[in-house]
Amino acid sequence: MAEHPEASRQDSGIGSPGLASPHQNGHLASTEDPGSVHSYSMEATDVVNTRLSDMKLEEGNMRRRSASMLEVKDKASVRIHEELDKAQMELKLKDEEVVKLQHVRDQMGLEIEELTASLFEEANKMVQDANVKRMHAEKLLKEAQAKVDILQAEVEALKSLVITSTPSNPNKHLQHLGHQRRRSDDTRFINLTKKSSTHHDFRKISAQQIETPPSPTQQVDQKETKEENKEIDPVFFEEFKTWRLAPSLDTTSPFFNTINREDIQPCLKFTQKQLSSAVLENIQQNTLTMEPFGEKNPFPRKCALTDASRVCKFRVQLASPSSSHVICQFARDRVAAVCDFYTYIRYIHQGLVKSEDQDVYWHIIKLRKQMALSRLGLG
Repeated sequence: MAEHPEASRQDSGIGSPGLASPHQNGHLASTEDPGSVHSYSMEATDVVNTRLSDMKLEEGNMRRRSASMLEVKDKASVRIHEELDKAQMELKLKDEEVVKLQHVRDQMGLEIEELTASLFEEANKMVQDANVKRMHAEKLLKEAQAKVDILQAEVEALKSLVITSTPSNPNKHLQHLGHQRRRSDDTRFINLTKKSSTHHDFRKISAQQIETPPSPTQQVDQKETKEENKEIDPVFFEEFKTWRLAPSLDTTSPFFNTINREDIQPCLKFTQKQLSSAVLENIQQNTLTMEPFGEKNPFPRKCALTDASRVCKFRVQLASPSSSHVICQFARDRVAAVCDFYTYIRYIHQGLVKSEDQDVYWHIIKLRKQMALSRLGLG
């Protein structure tokens, strides 16, 4: 413990404030009063003791304060550790909850992806079915419109024939159609009369000779079999599609050139080449007129195209050059086949045919087949 300042001053010979030093008073210490010196020393001792007791009290207080501070620190440390443990426990629980929520989120994400994929697949299937049905409906609509357009064109042609027919100058073509209808009606009436009057003849017909007509199912099967046996010429079909993009009656295109070389020219190849060329030119210009002329007792005469003696029941009229010629049935069928082909080609050129490329292609093939059959005498 440090000594009190007063005691140190007393030990060093320095007096208290009431005492003068020998140097200050100019007198020696031996000349001082002994009683006063003793009183001064007693006072210094009391002061020192008081100071010592105060210091001890302060030291005790400091020790108590330090002990209380340590106790407070320990309590604070324990409380902080408890709060830390509690926070760690809460954090652990929250981590477990987060893991559970992440698992639920992942599972829901997978379910949503599967549901979305199934919905898209179902939607695509529905759209595809709708497109197929729409295309089929559009195809049927185009075919119906094409049929309507063709029928309208035929009606207009018949109207023009009816308009040009008068009682004083009837149209021979309409008369021929009327005669054909009456003859067909008379033939049906005669056949029915014969069947009713000779019913006993049915007993003579054996069951093997009776031909049962095919059922609708068999007819459909036969039609499907025929359609399956058909094959498309890929080169000619591509030429046709290219021609249909810009249809024309010009024979320089590969499509039209093939038909002209393989079907039209052979079909109109007659003995009278000059007249055959004139007939083809009038067909191309749509100025050819062909009509039957009736005779009660037709007799063979020279056909203008085949240059052979045949029964000629038809007449062709050319606009350029203006002339009229009689022809036989064989020549008439060949000319009519070429006329039918050019009529359909004109419908396509005028935009009246709305069918698909494949349907139009097969109709053209049918017309080419008709030209080939008529050229062989089977038309």
